[in-house]
Amino acid sequence: MATVSRTLNQPDSVKEETRHAVMEAVRALNYSPNFLGRNLRQLHTKRILVVLSSISNQFYSRVLRGIEDKAREQDYNVLIFTTRDTQKNLLEAVSLLQTKVVDGAIFMTTHQAERQISELNRDYPIVCACEPVADPEIPCVVIDNVRASYEATRYLLENGKRRIALLGIDSRLLDNTFQGKLVGSAVLRETGYRKALKEYGIAVDESLLFQEGLTFKAGIRSVKRLLMLKQLPDAIFALADACAIGAIHALAEQGLRVPEDISVVGFDNTAISEMYLPSVTTIGQPQYEIGTTAMRLLFDRISGKPAHSVSVPHELILRGSVKRSNLPL
Repeated sequence: MATVSRTLNQPDSVKEETRHAVMEAVRALNYSPNFLGRNLRQLHTKRILVVLSSISNQFYSRVLRGIEDKAREQDYNVLIFTTRDTQKNLLEAVSLLQTKVVDGAIFMTTHQAERQISELNRDYPIVCACEPVADPEIPCVVIDNVRASYEATRYLLENGKRRIALLGIDSRLLDNTFQGKLVGSAVLRETGYRKALKEYGIAVDESLLFQEGLTFKAGIRSVKRLLMLKQLPDAIFALADACAIGAIHALAEQGLRVPEDISVVGFDNTAISEMYLPSVTTIGQPQYEIGTTAMRLLFDRISGKPAHSVSVPHELILRGSVKRSNLPL
């Protein structure tokens, strides 16, 4: 058994003749290793869990690619668990760690379970990515959401926009707290929006804040409500590209042109934001880097090394969905 084990796990450590004989027997018997038994002996599974709200979001696909590429460097496999934004599903993902089915987890969503994840972090390797968390003990890989949103809003203001609608605030997140702190990227992005308006001496018009979510259909719903206002906004800032594109689509159906009639800015720099007409001005996040960095931090935690949160850079990407102005700044 020891010779077979060495041949399958460390083939360079046995003679070529021995390796050939063992592999002939493997083929003849149609043998497959018992990974459960091997994991029990080695005390690790070589699997990690990635928890996210949905795989339909293009933004996540690039992050996942970074995670998988980094995981494969250490012969790890990645299990993907989608929560569909329900607490029940998220708690099921938590239980997978507790039953040691995986060696660690990367959470891209913590909605409604921040306390449970914080408690889990004391005993199991956990890293958060994309979504900021309030617990400083959980290593997190994120951009500065407040700064990014501030820069996007300020860009609109610098181009003469004064009535700026904000799309994508999820009303469920507005009550999401941990240790008395608001958490979630949407909340932080709203903070940046408000900060930019304040600097320009513009009061926040609550009628321009739309709590429909971050999806394409949410953008359509928001515009339908927006068109009922007595005075239309001159710009829309959507907290996700999908929402921004849904808004552009709904505006076009009503004969409103982007950017001639209303300017639009998105968030995330997903592939479709560049391909859509007009291409969407947006905040770019280094998705692949977020994935590889999160996986590197998780490896550190699995091996018992300290891991600290990492802030990655964002970028305001200028495209065709904002009408430029020659007004003085």
